[in-house]
Amino acid sequence: MYSSWNPNIYIQFVSGLATLQDAIQNLSTAYIKHTNAVLGDSVEGLGIDLALSKLGENPILGALASVAHAGPSGLGGDDKKERKKRQHDPNAPKRPLTPFFLYMQTARPIIANDLGPDVPKGHVSEEGTKRWKLLGPSDKDVRVPAQSTLYAY
Repeated sequence: MYSSWNPNIYIQFVSGLATLQDAIQNLSTAYIKHTNAVLGDSVEGLGIDLALSKLGENPILGALASVAHAGPSGLGGDDKKERKKRQHDPNAPKRPLTPFFLYMQTARPIIANDLGPDVPKGHVSEEGTKRWKLLGPSDKDVRVPAQSTLYAY
């Protein structure tokens, strides 16, 4: 903080803001005049508020606004196509179970018996996950013998 207040700095600051405001006003006016000249509408001598209102009345801008609100396709409004859901074949073959799920199929009743009858299912799953992480890589390879021969091909 400054120990003494200098009014000259305040005056320079305020005059700088006024200059900036004037520059923004001139830029806005020039932009509106140029836009209207490009679109074929002349607004010489009109204020910015009136020019902005005339800009909104321009039929070309009205068409552009409707295209902008139509979405990425640029056509139509709310005409979205409904996608047909893929029919699920109940007889289609399912993917094979991962080694973890094969392990849990056999380990879940054992873990539930170890923890007791009043333990919730979530705790049984957590304990199964902990035990799975403790297993070595050779123990995690729980392929059926037929699968082992298929992996060779």
